[in-house]
Amino acid sequence: MDHDKYGIRKAIKEDCESIQRLIQELADYEKMPNGPQLDPKTLEQDGFGIRPFFEAFVAVEKESNRIIGFALYFFTYSTWQGKSLYMEDIYVQLQHRRKGVGLSLLRAVSQAALSENCVRLNFSVLNWNSPSIEFYKSLGASDLTEKEGWHCFRMNRAEIEQLAQCKA
Repeated sequence: MDHDKYGIRKAIKEDCESIQRLIQELADYEKMPNGPQLDPKTLEQDGFGIRPFFEAFVAVEKESNRIIGFALYFFTYSTWQGKSLYMEDIYVQLQHRRKGVGLSLLRAVSQAALSENCVRLNFSVLNWNSPSIEFYKSLGASDLTEKEGWHCFRMNRAEIEQLAQCKA
């Protein structure tokens, strides 16, 4: 990364509007423009409230002081190995890619995992996103669907509510 042009720092509450804008850009790139349903205020509450649910790093273009990328993560727990970090999203604006910014964000997340003594750094990648898949593999990441047969599942709010009401 060109350290004269870009910097990486821990996100602060005042960054939430920029992070939300970048989340929308990521959703557009992932062909899911209607996916994001969070506003900056929700990000502020969820990331910087009494009980933060996530942490983030931002990439800043030094000349303009504009946030041009982010990595959002949270801590999880493996019943097999212990503390883990899950990186929910990492994104760098197209015009700033291939300059080491994404790698620097990923390194910052890796350092956060190590500082908490995590044994895993987990994340998901869409199956059609070959450039990202190859990038992560070049860094030593394993595709768990290929290697171990793990599939990711999700229950949305309606399913959670329905399950919570079931009587055994």
